[in-house]
Amino acid sequence: MTPITAAELAPRIDLAVTAVEGVRESYSARPVVARAIEHVAEVEGSLASVEEAAGARAITVCIGVSQDEDAATVASAVAAAARGAGDDGMPSSVRVRVARLVVPAS
Repeated sequence: MTPITAAELAPRIDLAVTAVEGVRESYSARPVVARAIEHVAEVEGSLASVEEAAGARAITVCIGVSQDEDAATVASAVAAAARGAGDDGMPSSVRVRVARLVVPAS
């Protein structure tokens, strides 16, 4: 299998995460400096952070989950989706940061 680069994988992860049931919002997990440079250069970057070192990946995504959803279940599904987006055999660890969204009753 041909390895997928971090730059190729991050947008795939973004799409996979937004497709997970229960995810209400996705936020950038990338460092502020990287986002600032993209803003100045007027380039749209990915929300997922993908770092590669020593033949392994460290993936971080940030999501918002409503108070009506089970955050642990949604986070587990997001982690599985993130791993599946880069199914090229490279070992990956996935960190999912969850923010609880409080939505007023309608």
